[in-house]
Amino acid sequence: MDNLKDMKDEVLVVTNASDGNKPHVVERIEQDGSLKTQPLAKAKPDGDFLKIGRSESILEAFFSNFKRQFDNPSDFRFYHIPAELLAAAKDMADLFRKPEENAAMIDGYRLDPEQHVRKQDLRQAPATEEPAPQQSTKWSMEQVDWQQLARMGITPESLGEIGTARLLNGHESAVLDIKTSFEGISLETPACIRLVESPDGKPVLNIECCRQRPELGEYMGTELPQEVQDSLLKTHNAGRPIDIRQPDGTVETCLLSFNPKTNRLHHLPIQDMKQVREINGVALTEDQGLRLMNGESVLVEGMWSERRQKHYDARLQYNVCKGGFDYDFRGLNRKVEQRQSQSGQREIIIPQKLKGVELSQEQKDALKAGKAAYVKGMSDGVGGTFNAYVRPNYEKMKFDFFRWNPDKSKKQSQGQAETQAQKPAQAATQNRRVRKSEKKGAGVSL
Repeated sequence: MDNLKDMKDEVLVVTNASDGNKPHVVERIEQDGSLKTQPLAKAKPDGDFLKIGRSESILEAFFSNFKRQFDNPSDFRFYHIPAELLAAAKDMADLFRKPEENAAMIDGYRLDPEQHVRKQDLRQAPATEEPAPQQSTKWSMEQVDWQQLARMGITPESLGEIGTARLLNGHESAVLDIKTSFEGISLETPACIRLVESPDGKPVLNIECCRQRPELGEYMGTELPQEVQDSLLKTHNAGRPIDIRQPDGTVETCLLSFNPKTNRLHHLPIQDMKQVREINGVALTEDQGLRLMNGESVLVEGMWSERRQKHYDARLQYNVCKGGFDYDFRGLNRKVEQRQSQSGQREIIIPQKLKGVELSQEQKDALKAGKAAYVKGMSDGVGGTFNAYVRPNYEKMKFDFFRWNPDKSKKQSQGQAETQAQKPAQAATQNRRVRKSEKKGAGVSL
């Protein structure tokens, strides 16, 4: 989802809280402000949809009518996504059904109806004293050398309002067709552009041409291990420091990231990184700060979102290509929080209570060590209780439940369970619903 904003030909997606936030693609806007739509999961890239980005007045008029027509317009959410992504529409539909859980991936593509309504109201309002303009981007339009961009075939109109705003904020553009000439020969190549700050504070154009395919076997003469290549493809970050030989022959320990839009690698010497001590209102521990500087993915809890006015948790990892952190919300469970251990191994945070049972320190220590712990009297959720061996499942980031100790043989662990369980607990165990997996002695995921 990282590239949603950076593609051409965007379409409008709408969800309604009253029907479970099922996403629909807008085909057209009727005269009365109503929508003609079809389910996102059934949409295809070659469909006839409303294209947005270059016709903002259409959205302004629509949102004004929409606000007047619907009793509860706040129940609806609108997003802009690239038409190209409709090829994977079926997989994307689940993201919009859970907007809070997937906020990190979709909020950046959400449209604010009030913003467009205000624009329309200003156009319709009688002429009054013109308010002073407010700059909401890092750089202003006047600071950009648009003549240089025009020679490459790039204009504010071709970028669209969203693309222009991203450029002015220093974000990387979509993949664009850059036009240039060499010794009188006209050339055209796909590339991404961005504005970077020069020493005097002015924006300077940076162009990164696209490679046809990624080359991850080596970088600057340094051979990359297979696990690093796999990590670059999966997370776009190496996940650990890499020793890279520089052109002058020296070796520097660096972070390495992969840009999937251009298929190029970028590095940053660790010594050039500034140690981060606080992120979004959360003071980092020394351990968290060091792990982030080493390129690891680190769970940071309790960060504050000014936009959403609530706290949130996420795994952070420094991305050299972006010059900032990637936020990963996948797999986070608000009841059983997850994090990365210092060694990079995935770890489950052990709760104080498990299914209504206060865990002893001995049980918590065993679970923290990845071993099975015998827990009695847990609630089965339907009024009964049960006893079971509990062991962390690091692959699924959950707890598994077993009739016998999975760390030992079945015969040995059954005898141990009979010794540990008292008769009242045994009686309660008989009331537990029997699952097929339990009959076979397999684990049951929490």
